Amino acid sequence: MTIEHIPHVPARPSPWRPASQVPDHALQAIDGAEVGNGVHLAIEIGPRSNVGSDYFRAFLDSHSLGRTAEPFLWGLINRGSFPGFNWVEVTGSTGRVPMESGDEVQIPEGIDLQVVMALGTLVPAGGHLMMEYDSRQRSLTARALMANVPPVATPLGAMMFAAGCGVAFTDWYISEGGREGARKLQGFRALDAAHEERRGREMLQALEAFMPRARDLDWDVQAAVRPLAQAAITVLRERLGVPDGPIAPRGV
Repeated sequence: MTIEHIPHVPARPSPWRPASQVPDHALQAIDGAEVGNGVHLAIEIGPRSNVGSDYFRAFLDSHSLGRTAEPFLWGLINRGSFPGFNWVEVTGSTGRVPMESGDEVQIPEGIDLQVVMALGTLVPAGGHLMMEYDSRQRSLTARALMANVPPVATPLGAMMFAAGCGVAFTDWYISEGGREGARKLQGFRALDAAHEERRGREMLQALEAFMPRARDLDWDVQAAVRPLAQAAITVLRERLGVPDGPIAPRGV
């Protein structure tokens, strides 16, 4: 009986590296950022896409619970010489993750918000943040957008607005003939003060028009979006110096 020789095949090196090991990468700015009480982001950078964007994924590291065993968020980041070439896209996320200890935890809303705020800091003037809303924890946003709620008044849109990436929105969902990839909400950072004022007035008018028809929404959607819409109205009126009452159009 002979023993067949099986050649040793070395394991392929992982394409993922901690952000701290990638010199001068933009994601180093949020690697280790505190997003909760004793909870920090741990960012890993992966391969480069065909168009030159970098894949990334994010873990949570808790002083009390340890590190998540799997990433809770993943996507791409792009940098370029023109404002529109600078963006962050979250292609997938989850609200519940296993820990290395074997436990499974639900990510609180407060941490979710702080993560979006951290991602927003990576977007310069004229750039955008794009976030999927097909995942389970984004289901209320999906229902609200399907009901024609202004994006800024949805749970995800309100977080993007708070992160400075909500001067205007585009809902990437193709209702006719199918769609490709997860549904995503694209929020823009203002290019300049004039852009912010013009878009802010348009958003304020849309929110004011939305409030009377909000009563026709399903009760759980209405309960979630009405306070968000009112909060955005308050912020925009203060930011634009618009008192209560009709909004006068102003071209820029």
